[in-house]
Amino acid sequence: MSRIPATFERLRSTSRRALIPYITSGFPAPSSTVPVMHALVENGADIIELGVPFSDPMADAATTPRRSC
Repeated sequence: MSRIPATFERLRSTSRRALIPYITSGFPAPSSTVPVMHALVENGADIIELGVPFSDPMADAATTPRRSC
């Protein structure tokens, strides 16, 4: 069961807005992810958005050299 709806309901009942920071998992090092998450919660984060590193070679650039005309 998701705790997100309960978090928003709790915030709504106290007229607060949510602090939802985003971090990338494993950045700058895999061992730093959990300590960073704990620090965010200790400093007021209501929800944490955890991103997964992703690379799409097709989005980065052409895969073959282009010839000039």
